[in-house]
Amino acid sequence: MISRREVITASVFGSIAAGTVEGAEVQGQAETQAIKELSKTLDDKFDALLNSIDQGLRGNSMLFGNVGAVKTRIENYTKTSGRFPEYCDIGLSVFYDIYDWHIRHQQAINISRVTEQRVAIQFMFTQLVVRPENDLNYIGTPYPA
Repeated sequence: MISRREVITASVFGSIAAGTVEGAEVQGQAETQAIKELSKTLDDKFDALLNSIDQGLRGNSMLFGNVGAVKTRIENYTKTSGRFPEYCDIGLSVFYDIYDWHIRHQQAINISRVTEQRVAIQFMFTQLVVRPENDLNYIGTPYPA
């Protein structure tokens, strides 16, 4: 026969045990959600790291930023005329990309003033004249002196 004490004790422990099981399930779901969020955060961080490394490895090429577009314009002029252009007008953003290219390649930066007190930066054999009144990504047609 079961005593009154056993019934009360069993019911109290039973309710605690049942509450513990339900609490464990809720806690387990919370931990699973936390692990999923942490995993997603880690994936995002690894993607950012991969992009950073990729840009670092590719950043030193002639195709970085607007440098490739300037190079293409100079190549087209050289093909048609048979010589490198003396000048090419560029926007301010292009100027900064060219400047960064010089720093990445540890090249001497030759900046000078040309006609109309405009600033020009030497890129290969061409003076790139900064035209801040134009679009930031403006690249004009190269021209002789």
